[in-house]
Amino acid sequence: MLPMMTRLPLVIVLLVATLGVSAWMAVRAQYAAREHQRTAEAVVRDWTRVAGDELLRRTDIQAALYGTYTMLRAMSMSKSLETPRSLMNAAKSDEQKRNARVVLTTFRYENHVLRASGELPPLQPTLDALLAHPPSMADQKPFYIGDRVFAYTITNGTIDGFEVNRLAFAPFFELSVQVRPLLPRSLANGKITNDKVRARAVDPRGRVLFTTGGPVASYVAVRVPGDREGLMRGVFVDASLAPDTTNLIVAGGIPRTLPIYIVLLAISGALLIAAILQLGRERALARMRSDFVAGVSHELRTPLTQIRMFAETLLLDRIRSDEERKRSLGIIDQESRRLGNLVENVLQFSRGERGKLRIAPRRVDAGPIVREAVESFLPLATSRGMRVVTNIEDGAVADLDRDAIRQVVLNLLDNAAKYGPDGQTIRVTVVGAAALSGTATAERSGRHKGVRIVVEDEGPGIPAHQRKRIWRRYARLPRERERAIAGAGIGLAVVRDLVRLHAGRAWCESASENAEGRGARFIVEVDSGAVPRLLGSAVPRRSGATEQPRNRATEEPRP
Repeated sequence: MLPMMTRLPLVIVLLVATLGVSAWMAVRAQYAAREHQRTAEAVVRDWTRVAGDELLRRTDIQAALYGTYTMLRAMSMSKSLETPRSLMNAAKSDEQKRNARVVLTTFRYENHVLRASGELPPLQPTLDALLAHPPSMADQKPFYIGDRVFAYTITNGTIDGFEVNRLAFAPFFELSVQVRPLLPRSLANGKITNDKVRARAVDPRGRVLFTTGGPVASYVAVRVPGDREGLMRGVFVDASLAPDTTNLIVAGGIPRTLPIYIVLLAISGALLIAAILQLGRERALARMRSDFVAGVSHELRTPLTQIRMFAETLLLDRIRSDEERKRSLGIIDQESRRLGNLVENVLQFSRGERGKLRIAPRRVDAGPIVREAVESFLPLATSRGMRVVTNIEDGAVADLDRDAIRQVVLNLLDNAAKYGPDGQTIRVTVVGAAALSGTATAERSGRHKGVRIVVEDEGPGIPAHQRKRIWRRYARLPRERERAIAGAGIGLAVVRDLVRLHAGRAWCESASENAEGRGARFIVEVDSGAVPRLLGSAVPRRSGATEQPRNRATEEPRP
């Protein structure tokens, strides 16, 4: 199987290819959806236009048949000029009155003399033209002057007519709706009745002549003009169908314009980016774990090589003196301790990663624990010409787990020895509640209980911007990689986890008060009182307790 580093580009290529296919499919689907939407809207508009056109056509016939024709017949049979009032007075029934209301101003043109019941525009040229070429009865259609409509009839060389009052057409529109459905019954099996049609008729002056079915509010509404040669010239109908009819006309209705495919494509792109970022993290983690395995293997091999070499020397009896025998046994003991400490670190680190790291705190003095850890570390320090100077205060009592605190101190000492120069002086300080209560830090933070352990070296120090990072798992400074210093990157992570279990905190600062790069000072503070026993459990807050002041950029936050 290909290693992780080789597989990653292939996985990214496959993911990008998948996104490309998804993008192509989304674009095609979006295009198909838009075409479907356009087609569906066109179908609905066409049928809406059919309904509006049918309404105008029927109304034109109804108004001509029952309105203008009836009134013209009555005027042509009269010996004198009828007026709108006389026609209305002659009407007996509601239907006759409805018909009489279409008459606005009457006129009679006889022997080239025009008489009218009111003011009219110049009609004589038009009337002369009609007399010069009189149309048949079937062809006697209205004529127009501006937006005004005039109906007429010619009888024995006399023209009787009137201006049509289209504001009185509402009953004829209503009659047109009541006669039969505006849309053919074959459409949707006759389920689209006239109450599903919304229409508004408007004359050329913008006056509403008729409305039905409620307001015309739809993005598929249409405007249908009237017949140019009928009574509806200049009139138009705004029409739409009720929203629930679209499913009857078009299967599935009209698709919404929401760009769902584009949204899905954007989500896919975001997921791809997240996957690539996650793969990058996995790659970095794999690299760190590989470095961790290599570092641990190297650190294990070094003490094992020493133990094996001096054990063989003793077994083959190559010792020339008792002093040399003691020295060989001392090295074996020293490397065994070093090997045991490394194994314990790996075990603690593994428990921490699995959330199984536990402690069993008891009320003890921290001083003897730290002294024991320093004494076990002295052989290693001495072998490199290092001195360990201690300033351990007696009575530094707190609730501590002996093995955990010993491991913390050994890790800090090993870290100081590993990255410090040969012949350096390592200083270990332990102070208790009495000393802490007198410090400015304790007064500001409100802490007057617990223990502080400080380990200070004379190494190159930790850059300020790296002081948070060094506490993370597998973390190592770039300069240490360049110097090929052996290390697994877990020592300080174990310190952090064990200190957190004691409801404490650990941080790093410069050992020099005035400058960086002259040694590092690692500080561990453990409060006295109840502590969590399992890594990841909540740390109890004490009444009046506050955080350490935030003037240290390297401070590890309390969990």
